Amino acid sequence: MAISGLGYFAIETSETDKWHELLTAVLGMGSEQAAGVTFYRLDEWHHRIAVYEAGSEAVKAVGWQLEDESVLDEMVASLQDAGVALAPLSPSLCDERRVTAGYRFEDPVSAMPTEIFYGPVCEQLPFTPSGGISGYWTGEDGLGHVVYFVADYEQAKRFYTETMGFKVSDRIVWDEGEKDATFFHCNPRHHSLAVMPPFGDIPPGTFNHLMLQGLSINDVGIAYDRVRDLNIPLMMELGKHTNDHTESFYLVTPSGFGLEFGCNSTRVGDHWQVKTYDAPMIWGHRSP
Repeated sequence: MAISGLGYFAIETSETDKWHELLTAVLGMGSEQAAGVTFYRLDEWHHRIAVYEAGSEAVKAVGWQLEDESVLDEMVASLQDAGVALAPLSPSLCDERRVTAGYRFEDPVSAMPTEIFYGPVCEQLPFTPSGGISGYWTGEDGLGHVVYFVADYEQAKRFYTETMGFKVSDRIVWDEGEKDATFFHCNPRHHSLAVMPPFGDIPPGTFNHLMLQGLSINDVGIAYDRVRDLNIPLMMELGKHTNDHTESFYLVTPSGFGLEFGCNSTRVGDHWQVKTYDAPMIWGHRSP
């Protein structure tokens, strides 16, 4: 029993036009509009990101993929054994998500609206991003990664490893211990999930960022220039991480949380060794 990867990400927002500009004009995704929602495509899946019209900003769903029906059933049993209440995705919601079957629940350690599923719908024809973006690193590595601020750090680490089957990749502790992050993998991507205890005035249950991975540094550089040209606020400038060697930048999305766009990330293997780092960046990633 194990998660295969981050499958999809859905949000509710009052800033649909700004999100559309970001995902299409900056990041080169394709789009398909339906009643109250726009679906964004970046690979062979019908969509990986869904943006719903709403009066406020919220994460609507973090979707984790399972290999097949039997593994989905095993994950449901594991979550139920941990006291998590789940509800099946209705046929209409499965159709909206473009998946075969799944369940939804509130993540008990992050409070994120979470879905587990199998059987995504893939399109007949291949997809090529627009505007010079060469493509996205997905496939067996999944969509990318998400990072949460959690109230109970130790409970979160136990839940994600013991109940959901993630494995620890490594840890970063910096700023004299004020900031601490643990990174988890479920496929060759260095991490599909990371969690942190809150610091400063950040409340627990806050969604920190979504990461997407391009195929080359040119993709990252092209997007970086467009972000600056459009005056989209940066969270962190271009830099390179210590633990996964990702070369990336972070922008502030129209919903207020972060989006990291990077490339050249390290992948984990059979003989991976867990390490602890004393800083998150080798160079760059400075606040603007």
